[in-house]
Amino acid sequence: MAKSLELIKHRGPDGEGTYFSPCGRCALGHVRLSIVGLDDGQQPLSNHDQSVHAVVNGELYGYKDIKMELEAKGYAFKTATDSEVVLYLYEEYGISFLDHLRGEYAICIWDSKRKRIFLARDRFGIKPLYYTQIKGTLFAASEIKAFLPFGWEPEWDVDSILQGGVHFDTRTAFKGVRSLNPGHYLMATPTGTVHIQEYWSASYPSKTAKETRSVDEMVQGVRDRLVDAIEQRLIADVPVGVYLSGGIDSSCIAGIVDHLKKKSNIQTKTKAFALAFIDDDDFNEGNIAKRTAAFCDANFQVLQVTEGDLLDNFESSVWHVEQFHFNLNSVGKFMLSKMVRDQGYKVVLTGEGSDEHFGGYIHFQADYLLEPDLSAPDGIELLSDEQREKKLNMFSSQQDFKKYSKTDFTDDGDDTHRKMLNNISLPPLWGSSFSLSSQYYSKMAVEQYGSPNPALAIAESMKGVDRTRAATDWHPLHTSLDTALHSFFPNYMLCPLGDRVEMAHSIEARTPFLDHLLCEYINGLPPSVKIKPNKEGPLIEKWILREAVKPYVTQEIYERTKAPFFAPPTKKPTAKFMGLLDKFLTRKNIDRLGWIRYDKVSEAMTTYLKTNDLRTYQDLLIITSYVILFIRFHVAPYQPSRFVD
Repeated sequence: MAKSLELIKHRGPDGEGTYFSPCGRCALGHVRLSIVGLDDGQQPLSNHDQSVHAVVNGELYGYKDIKMELEAKGYAFKTATDSEVVLYLYEEYGISFLDHLRGEYAICIWDSKRKRIFLARDRFGIKPLYYTQIKGTLFAASEIKAFLPFGWEPEWDVDSILQGGVHFDTRTAFKGVRSLNPGHYLMATPTGTVHIQEYWSASYPSKTAKETRSVDEMVQGVRDRLVDAIEQRLIADVPVGVYLSGGIDSSCIAGIVDHLKKKSNIQTKTKAFALAFIDDDDFNEGNIAKRTAAFCDANFQVLQVTEGDLLDNFESSVWHVEQFHFNLNSVGKFMLSKMVRDQGYKVVLTGEGSDEHFGGYIHFQADYLLEPDLSAPDGIELLSDEQREKKLNMFSSQQDFKKYSKTDFTDDGDDTHRKMLNNISLPPLWGSSFSLSSQYYSKMAVEQYGSPNPALAIAESMKGVDRTRAATDWHPLHTSLDTALHSFFPNYMLCPLGDRVEMAHSIEARTPFLDHLLCEYINGLPPSVKIKPNKEGPLIEKWILREAVKPYVTQEIYERTKAPFFAPPTKKPTAKFMGLLDKFLTRKNIDRLGWIRYDKVSEAMTTYLKTNDLRTYQDLLIITSYVILFIRFHVAPYQPSRFVD
């Protein structure tokens, strides 16, 4: 246990605790990042009669109100922490206690009376939770590396790697290791039976149900809930900062924080942190973030990084996220989190989740255009069928997609995923854009597991009941948003680009846009207030958010078109990048992986030197990531089955 906790000490450098059940069935371990209840928050936590024991990773909002309710029922609390409410909510409501939680969390409960283990992950997967079996024993942890000291011997899950399970469903790169789905719980009984159940999921209205609320009412509804979500996330016993970019999501958070402080007559300035890529002005949002910080009266600090800085941190970042990198975005966040921690901060607010609820990415616009919005409220002027088809054809010709995708807007002949999800564009676009090109996989791997089809993995990650609703009841925009929330978003945006690079440096990032009360309200809004029709020009993405936060942002931010966060790719092959490839992409390393073709890797390195091709650059980063994981985890070389059809 001690060695396992040491491997994830970065997640909680402020304390450590263990619990071993007298019956020998259960052991709990916890490393603490102290944010609420600084003096008495040691975990694992136990109730008064020692029948319930728990470890909680994350933050629970509204816990003071929950404490008051439980105290009125006779429960007595021993600490000032938010985590302790889990014990008594479980006593009071059983496994339905999850309905009373608001926040981000991964929870493990040992019920000594029933001799059962209960695991739960928050509704969106903000906090990671992995599980596996080692010699017949169930293990669960916030990071996969925590399994190593218990005798876990890593093997590649080549099927998951080829088909996109690493980024698009609950599989990982390692055989037998899975993540618990967001909004799900796992219960292991004394007989060894394991049950996994969903306790929450997103829902959307019927696409034919006419919206009766006024536009102004809906704008105010978003504003009120977002302000409340941010206010809840400012509660801490340590200072809270803000990640600030040039986009509306982080900018409105900073603006609302400033509004709340002025409302409460708090004089201290908000600390805003930004990342600037100084090698490429096209990707450098430092200046616009600085102007926003001035508008919000924030104390602004920017971390300026070069491609060399990013590459120097590449190996460490891969070790912490335990996945492949297909660009340097995660490395940039990894470095930014270190700077925040060095400045004495433990908590930041960040803008993840806005795009996936308000329709921020450009492919959501294509999916919005697939069908008319029959639910649109009065006051929204819709496109005619002819205008809608004309704009949709523009997307099909790839002109707008070229800025964001390195692949064709096509399906490679298999359109099963389109039939499953009402023809939306997200699966082929994301499946091809964020996966390794198929020519690198060995013949034996493809023969054993089939040709790569990550678009199908995305479609299959959806629940069957949601696929049915997508085909019959939901507008295609809502199908696309829900698909994003069930695939790439929890597996990449919230882990390698979120918790894992933040907690690598003991930083807790709080995500107001993933407050489930806010999200449930947004989900119930009609498509045409999320992406507003515009007959003469481009569609207006995240329109209702723009209107809701207009009082808290500059005119520049209010009018700015969505610019996704990207670390800039190198403009030409550099000695630093080629040195990284030469170090890891040796014939010996590639051959030991067992499922990658070295001849194609060598060919790609030559091609990249000649052409600086962006897709080749991405593929080389992915393969380099897997070699790093192979070395750091001591993964057993892949051995193809002898039984191949």
